[in-house]
Amino acid sequence: MAGQRGYTSFGKEHAKGRNTGDLKEFWHFGQYVEDNDPIIKEYPDNVLVQELPIFNSVGKEAYQTLEKAGQSMLRAISIYLGLDENYFDAKIHNGNSILRPIHYPPIEGEPKDAVRAAEHEDINLITLLMGASADGLEVMNKQGEYIAVTALPDHIVVNVGDMLQRLTNNKLRSTTHRVVNPPREKWGQSRFSIPFFLHPRSDMSLNCLENCIDENHPKAYNDIRAGGYLNERLAEIGLKK
Repeated sequence: MAGQRGYTSFGKEHAKGRNTGDLKEFWHFGQYVEDNDPIIKEYPDNVLVQELPIFNSVGKEAYQTLEKAGQSMLRAISIYLGLDENYFDAKIHNGNSILRPIHYPPIEGEPKDAVRAAEHEDINLITLLMGASADGLEVMNKQGEYIAVTALPDHIVVNVGDMLQRLTNNKLRSTTHRVVNPPREKWGQSRFSIPFFLHPRSDMSLNCLENCIDENHPKAYNDIRAGGYLNERLAEIGLKK
């Protein structure tokens, strides 16, 4: 399933351009198609944890709540881009979004060049981040410097992903970020976080928007659809062959 559903083991995923696995393990909840949309054939079933029934119900509630929040955020982005407010609505309906509870286990030995999550940009349109159980998330600012970021209670951090960067011809830049290892005295502590990766349907065009192309900003990307782009990127990070 290329890591689309259920459990992905420690060290399996790595950042694009790196061979060292990240110091994390995670679970994936995927889309819940509850109408007669034929797109259901594209998605594997969610993995049910029979031993923990509440895990399934809480995961579904979190997934659908964050998906709705993401839709509202994309409506605001649409207005900013000069598009119809509902430009993304149909394109993300029953989209290939992923909710990923992540566990960064305690660090038990010298990690050499491995970190909890090496610097990278997300593949999707936008990522919604709730507060984590410990510090570590850093994002790169426009000066190329990393700054620590923590979502406060009742706050959500929103990162732009590569799909939106591509669609907007770099008008909205993908957020480079990483999760650094804690100080040695805190190596014995786990870290938990729950990002929501908002993806469109596989047939969404990621061709650069015409109103984001001009003499000073020529078209920077080849035409591609979301499904094809996702497959390319999953192979790059070790989740698909």
